[in-house]
Amino acid sequence: MLGPVLQGAQEIFPKDRTDNTAFELAYWRWGLETAQRWRERLGLAREPRWQRVLDGLATLALRDGKYLFAETAPESFTDPRWARDHPSVTGALGLLPGTGLDRATMGRTFDWIWASWSWPDTWGWDYPMLAMCAARLGRPDRAVDTLLLDVPKNAYRPNGHNHQRPGLTIYLPGNGGLLAAVAMMAAGWDGAPDRHAPGFPADGSWTVRWEGLRRMP
Repeated sequence: MLGPVLQGAQEIFPKDRTDNTAFELAYWRWGLETAQRWRERLGLAREPRWQRVLDGLATLALRDGKYLFAETAPESFTDPRWARDHPSVTGALGLLPGTGLDRATMGRTFDWIWASWSWPDTWGWDYPMLAMCAARLGRPDRAVDTLLLDVPKNAYRPNGHNHQRPGLTIYLPGNGGLLAAVAMMAAGWDGAPDRHAPGFPADGSWTVRWEGLRRMP
């Protein structure tokens, strides 16, 4: 398990009293499994210590058919304190490929966040993260909606900077996130639908051209 001292990407959780944040658990699983595959590609055996961690790693906690943001936040969907800052649970299937996750459960989690999150308390890179999650869930229309969501933290100045607030007019994680999300939506990802620009709607409303991009894992 992941336990205190634990600083999750959703930074509002107390570092000394938080266990098993969803995104971080998913990242550990993906990172260790990737490292083991790299060893195999080199002709090496899996590292037994890493495998023991992988085999014993906690699963993402559930409540009412949705993924909790942290195991120690069973009130994730009832206490408005937790519906702010980064909705990083969606990064477990979006930024990451969602190894071992249930897409229907993540879909319900995403829908709750879309309807209930406190958007003024977000940050610029949250919208690309949500868009990647929507794309992997097979909802390209929602992926575009997320990137174009008309909220203050999702604003870009004429000079390209992702303005967050007075005194923080330059926020590069938002810029990087936007580029990563659009590249993924255009070039696809492992397991994506076999069509051009699978992260964009296929209803004729978009014409997407791209070159030199690689699929995301």
